[in-house]
Amino acid sequence: MMAAAHPVAAAGPKMGAEKLIVRSEKVRFVDILSMLFLRRPITSYPFVDAGDQTAADFGSTPGDWFVALTQLIQKALDAAYYPALMIGAVVEFLLNFVALNNGILGIFLNIFRCKLVIPLNREAPNFRSMIALIDGRTELKPLPANGGPEDRRLQVVGVSGAGKAATAVGEDYYVDVENGECGSASVPLIQQQYVNGRLIRLRTFSIFEVTIMAAKIAYENAAYIENVVKNVWKFNFVGYYNCWNKFVGDHTTQAFVMTDKPSDASVVVVSFRGTEPFNMRDWSTDVNLSWLGMGTMGHVHVGFLKALGLQEEDGKDANRAFPKSAPNAAAGKPLAYYKLREVIKEQLKKHPQASLVVTGHSLGGALAAVFSALLALHGERDVLDRLLSVVTYGQPRVGDAAFAAFVRANVPVEPLRVVYRYDVVPRVPFDAPPVADFVHGGTCVYFDGWYKGTAIAKGGDAPNPNYFDPRYLLSMYGNAWGDLFKGAFLWTKEGKDYREGAVSLLYRAAGLLVPGLASHSPRDYVNAVRLGSMTEA
Repeated sequence: MMAAAHPVAAAGPKMGAEKLIVRSEKVRFVDILSMLFLRRPITSYPFVDAGDQTAADFGSTPGDWFVALTQLIQKALDAAYYPALMIGAVVEFLLNFVALNNGILGIFLNIFRCKLVIPLNREAPNFRSMIALIDGRTELKPLPANGGPEDRRLQVVGVSGAGKAATAVGEDYYVDVENGECGSASVPLIQQQYVNGRLIRLRTFSIFEVTIMAAKIAYENAAYIENVVKNVWKFNFVGYYNCWNKFVGDHTTQAFVMTDKPSDASVVVVSFRGTEPFNMRDWSTDVNLSWLGMGTMGHVHVGFLKALGLQEEDGKDANRAFPKSAPNAAAGKPLAYYKLREVIKEQLKKHPQASLVVTGHSLGGALAAVFSALLALHGERDVLDRLLSVVTYGQPRVGDAAFAAFVRANVPVEPLRVVYRYDVVPRVPFDAPPVADFVHGGTCVYFDGWYKGTAIAKGGDAPNPNYFDPRYLLSMYGNAWGDLFKGAFLWTKEGKDYREGAVSLLYRAAGLLVPGLASHSPRDYVNAVRLGSMTEA
């Protein structure tokens, strides 16, 4: 746990409240300077709400420069909130305006023909968010109908007992990777998974193909998602859920649920929406260092708990903070964890042979990770026993070492975290012990170079884990240039599905200013799943 590094904390059972909540809106610049130079105890600041046990554990522990830097970043994000929303609305309107009228020339032709399309309805099925404007691909890449000598055989990552199952499957155990030759030195990431002795095929699609595409379209509006699920993927759309955050006083959490078939489905997929590019509150949540003690579940990021339905900032009683029984929700204000748990139970009951898959990109990945842990905290065995995979992409850290150990012991599948290059989001919140001892859990699948990956097991982290390390500076900027070059020319090698437009290339160019920002795009995660190969660490 976070306080385990302190002798006083390990001396006996902890009876008081364990929490450290930084009220960033109350932080002054003089407080940031004080943390850097005066080295006052972190719990002595009026903007810090610390539990009594936490205050005793920390004693005179000051906040280090990562704590001060976090507050500075949050101040900047808070100041940019409304300007970013306005800029985002204008940018998305203009880009949709151009796209829906088939380009600049199409605008003039449509004016002449009195058929000009003006995208005023952001909830229309053809309105795209910035994420879809960067990468508009919606089709799933299928597995081949028949095996052959060009099939690239796979090794299951992060699933115990996979090796034995893989040898038993024979000719059925193959996947489609668009390019590359077979070789004993590497194994592709995309895979069919053998779990609990059952081969999971999702009809003709890999589990990773479905999860990354579901995580990508989760950024879009409900009508867009429903259209893709029903008409492009030919899956069964269960519902879109816009959920309430009582601490923010707004609908901040979105997710959708689908099954592969309307009856006798083999899988139920839950996908959480991630960090929206122009929503600075989402970014601020990702970097926030605040945590809450959740009993045996360990210390968990407060912002992600709030997004899922936290009831009280109580670091002493997990049942009070996040009760098992669903609290009464006002009409139109469903709480994400409880609503989705209800929907999942209904779908698993309706489809007795179905397994559950939980996924998300960025903030959505964090919510997916905490969601599965809450199911374990509440002993929801009827759901957990049918959990097939928790696969996240570009996920921020969500808890401490005790949280990671809790998940490993109580969630029946090993979570998989896919990280692309120097993506900034998996490197926050900063691991700044003892104030905020955030660590990753599960198996990390880390991609560098031209989608060459490495599996890093048991909570291992990607290179440059706290982002601000001068030793990686040249490499980070070199990767940003490399990604821009690759984005411009990858299609010449891999085909038209990998051609990038001006919006995507401009977004990649932003990585030249803030390296790691462009690496967070779902586009590279889709490419990594489809083109990547992996070696064991």
